[in-house]
Amino acid sequence: MNRYQFLHTGSYTKIIMHSIPEKPGVFAKIFNLLAAQKINILTVKHSMHSTEKGDIAFTVSTEDSDQSIQLMKDNMKLIEATGISYKKDLALVFMHGTEIANLPRFASDVLRAFSQYEVEFDSLSLAIEGVTCILPEHQLQKALHAFNKMFVDEPIISPV
Repeated sequence: MNRYQFLHTGSYTKIIMHSIPEKPGVFAKIFNLLAAQKINILTVKHSMHSTEKGDIAFTVSTEDSDQSIQLMKDNMKLIEATGISYKKDLALVFMHGTEIANLPRFASDVLRAFSQYEVEFDSLSLAIEGVTCILPEHQLQKALHAFNKMFVDEPIISPV
């Protein structure tokens, strides 16, 4: 069995709702609106700016992006957001494997691989079961090459 497995797919859009209130129920409003339209969410990221305001970013498939963006624009007052922005043409790479949880410097190794192969990424999420990376679609092949060279073809060598 391989130490690691890669899953990759595209095309996604990241939607960011800006300066939403930090209070119970706001996220539920957003996700209820999307669920009512049968729009699946791939990833979610929450960033707090203060105890009162924060941003929420989520990714949807490209086929759902225009509908999702319009839905969020139409409901900005309900959500109490001050703005919306989005990035289209994103891809996802997910790497998982039995040894990831045993690598104390896994995040460093991933970022070093990306740096070595000049991979730009939008977001990176590490968890015990794997790493999820959202990146521009045009960077997908470089990211897969970096992952393969660093984690399959060559031994992982930490630190830098």
